[in-house]
Amino acid sequence: MSAPLPGISVLIPTLNAERYLDECLRSVRDQDYPANLIEILVADAGSTDSTLEILRRHGVDRIIGNPGLSGESARAILNRLASRELILSIDSDNYLVGSDWLRRMVKPLQEDATVFACEPLRWDVAAQDPPLNRYFALTGVNDPVSLFMGNYGRFSYLTGRWTEMPHAEAMKDGYRVAELRPGLVPTMGANGYLARTELVRRVTTSDRYFDIDAVVQLVAMGHRRIAKVDVAIGHHFAANLSALNRKIRRRIEDFLFYRRERRYPWLKSGQLSLLRFCVYTMLVIPLVWQTAGGWMRKRDSAWLYHVPVCWLTLVLYARAVLMFQVRRAPHSRVGWRH
Repeated sequence: MSAPLPGISVLIPTLNAERYLDECLRSVRDQDYPANLIEILVADAGSTDSTLEILRRHGVDRIIGNPGLSGESARAILNRLASRELILSIDSDNYLVGSDWLRRMVKPLQEDATVFACEPLRWDVAAQDPPLNRYFALTGVNDPVSLFMGNYGRFSYLTGRWTEMPHAEAMKDGYRVAELRPGLVPTMGANGYLARTELVRRVTTSDRYFDIDAVVQLVAMGHRRIAKVDVAIGHHFAANLSALNRKIRRRIEDFLFYRRERRYPWLKSGQLSLLRFCVYTMLVIPLVWQTAGGWMRKRDSAWLYHVPVCWLTLVLYARAVLMFQVRRAPHSRVGWRH
């Protein structure tokens, strides 16, 4: 007899999220998982569009205010309010691929008590998506710097791997279990991260919850086994370069402001990789070779974004570092829209 299905708290931060929120919530409601075992909790940072109307239409269980405005402050609030055995962290621009997504994600946690969390193996590469969004799904990253550091955590058609961080791995039926090493943890913990609530609460110790840092903390505490499930999750990350510009600026400005609170060893372990990213980007030719390699593995015109995305990232990172010497503040959420 199979073990009873666990309850799941689906946690979603929102801020003017009307563009993709309906698809996100429909993908949760369409799961072939018992509805009484799912609660949806939302922390909203003051949306002025139709976000709240969409949330009510889908009958979410609770909408809480998020005075801290950021996704990190929303997560800290929601983690403490979750009442089910498992926490599923998604964003309003995510969608679950397939009606059996939750059942397949829960399976490793049912079968192995030493597995502390699960993540989808890959991003959904949707033919109807804008080419820029497909580029990020194909590369398996939201930040091209991760490709050079090798710490990405989703399957990349550029490398044929889901991460380059050294780890042991065992194949199971429908998933693989990775044994992570302290100090060498891939960037994991968001966009479909399903974890045991008890453990998430152990690392929710401040007013801001940084997802990839939380995984680093759990691994350091001795929780080493995480499952990568053979499912995809959709992510409407960036439809165009203007949207990408906003998201890169938000990422680096927030990181610089909160860096003393952060646990992920970006700067300690990746200095040579950051230098290689800068050199490759300025020379361009190495990026062209990478683009050709990606094209050979998966034919898609979206690979043409590799060079401009790397250049935009380099320019915005350099600009943010310089501007931070003048204005030390997190990225403003005023006027933010997905």
